[in-house]
Amino acid sequence: MQVSEAFCPAGISSFFEVCDHDAAGNPLNDPARVGARGGGFAIAIGATSRVSVRRSNHARIEIRINSRPAPDAYTTRTAIEQLMSNMGPSYQVLAEIRLKVPMAAGFGTSAGGTLATCLALSDAIDSPMTLNEMGRITHIAEVVNRTGLGTASALVCGGFVLVNEPGAPGVGSVDRLPFPPDHSIVCAYLGPIQTRDALAKRGQRTRDQAARSTIEAIRKTPTLSAFLAYSREFGKRAGFETPEIGRLISTMMKAGAIGAAQNMIGEAVHGAALNSKTPKIVREVRKTFPHASVFRCPIDSQGVRLLGTDAKH
Repeated sequence: MQVSEAFCPAGISSFFEVCDHDAAGNPLNDPARVGARGGGFAIAIGATSRVSVRRSNHARIEIRINSRPAPDAYTTRTAIEQLMSNMGPSYQVLAEIRLKVPMAAGFGTSAGGTLATCLALSDAIDSPMTLNEMGRITHIAEVVNRTGLGTASALVCGGFVLVNEPGAPGVGSVDRLPFPPDHSIVCAYLGPIQTRDALAKRGQRTRDQAARSTIEAIRKTPTLSAFLAYSREFGKRAGFETPEIGRLISTMMKAGAIGAAQNMIGEAVHGAALNSKTPKIVREVRKTFPHASVFRCPIDSQGVRLLGTDAKH
């Protein structure tokens, strides 16, 4: 049996523009070109995937998330099938994914778990691939299964990012923005939202207009505080921000955050603050929203990576 383990940071999207048509308005048929412009953060907690493989006469894929069977992890299954499609021998594959952030809350768990699994699987079967190749497989699986549009590119890159052009890694364009080393991210989660359901309830034209003005403004002032301010405005203009989310953002700001915005898409908020101020922000949010899950963490500037390989035997 061959065993390998990989980690992928969680990916927070702060604003986005769906890009599924070409410049002439025709639908894009290549899922590698479909994607989103936007921006956000890779944070230092996320998804760890431990992949065990053994050769077999009959291929089999089993996926567990947080120790429970996950038959509906279609994005990860699609990516595994694609990665294995060009392999000569058949394998039994067990992917055990551990998530340290909530699902369906705008933390990119689908992309993170899938990308970590692809990297661990590639290592376990000794079939090296570039990170862009694995990111492309993850991106296409997300687009096909409608679980995301651009998180994979950011998670390959890591850090504080601006996605200037849509598409899979190697197709789209991602830029890194400077993140102050004495700052951290504070997150507060209220409840789940299914991405496909949330998108269906919002007007895409209004959303896309808001996203275009947001990215233009950020390009002119690529600072952390400006990024969060413009992203918060996007959430309001696009119709995602609820009164409770607005209160949560205000609570973070009053407690010392330099800015805060809603996770895209989730009933969750992320803010940034000096490290010395994050304990107070966490306390105030927990006091005001006792039902919320609140945590703080640094930025992850490395992106997806291997954690090590067990002895193969």
